[in-house]
Amino acid sequence: MKPEIKAIIDRIAASPTLSATETDALMKEAFAMASSLEDRREAGDYLRKAISRRKRPDIDVKVIMGEASEFLNLSYIAKRFFNKDRTWLYQRLNRSIVNGKPAAFSETELKIFSDALHKMGVVIQQTSINLSH
Repeated sequence: MKPEIKAIIDRIAASPTLSATETDALMKEAFAMASSLEDRREAGDYLRKAISRRKRPDIDVKVIMGEASEFLNLSYIAKRFFNKDRTWLYQRLNRSIVNGKPAAFSETELKIFSDALHKMGVVIQQTSINLSH
């Protein structure tokens, strides 16, 4: 892949707050530089991977969780769903400074967290139904 294409894709991935119009314009510029179908595929694969790893400091998960964070076992979530210790999860929730930057979830980690909460909710709901019968 041409370094110019990689640089544009890296810019897209590093800027989660870009508008859809800005992102589309940058993607169009990057893919216009691709000289073959194989180059476009490689750039597309690189873009997908870069976006899935990008950090999302613009999303305050702690605020979104609200009261739910008080009754969830965050240590369990960190270990079971991320194979990390609770410190790792708390750093992201509290936006702690790690290596000079605020810790944040990546796109992939947000999806895992969302899926984890959904799975736990299903288990809790089923348990509630079982208790009432």
